[in-house]
Amino acid sequence: MIFKLVGPSLGTEACALFLPLLLSAANSAWAEWVKITETTDTAFYADRASLGDKGNVRRVAVLQDYAKQEPGGVRSRRVSYEVDCTAERLRSLSVTEHLEPMARGTSVNSSARESEWMYVAPRTGSNLSRSTYRTILRFVCAG
Repeated sequence: MIFKLVGPSLGTEACALFLPLLLSAANSAWAEWVKITETTDTAFYADRASLGDKGNVRRVAVLQDYAKQEPGGVRSRRVSYEVDCTAERLRSLSVTEHLEPMARGTSVNSSARESEWMYVAPRTGSNLSRSTYRTILRFVCAG
C-alpha cells in the first residue's frame, strides 16, 4: 500500500524542529516505567528499555512524578542520567518538564546540559536527599 501526503510538504527546517518534540512525546508514551522509589511528594520511575550499557558507565531515563503541581505548573520531569557504577556517581544529561503527570502533556522546559558528577555512595554526614540517587544508581548498576 502506498501513502501520499496531501497538502504542502514540510521543509527540512520544519522537520528538524518538530522531530525531536515528536520523539520526546512518543518516547514518554511508549516507555515502560517501573517505580523504583518514592518520597512524600514524588514518585520516581525508570525506563528499563532506556538502560544503555557501556560497561561501568550507563544511561537511564528517570521520570519524577510529583504529587502536587510544582512552580510553573510542572507535574512531572523526565531526566536522562549517566551513571558511573564503579565510582558510584551520576549526572544529568537532559531534563524535560511536563504539565501533566507521567511526562505527558505539554513540555514547558527542556535542556540538554551535562551537570557536574554527584557522588552518591553512602558516607558519614550524607544528606537524605541523596538516598533517592543511591536508589537510581543501584537500579541501573544491578542489571
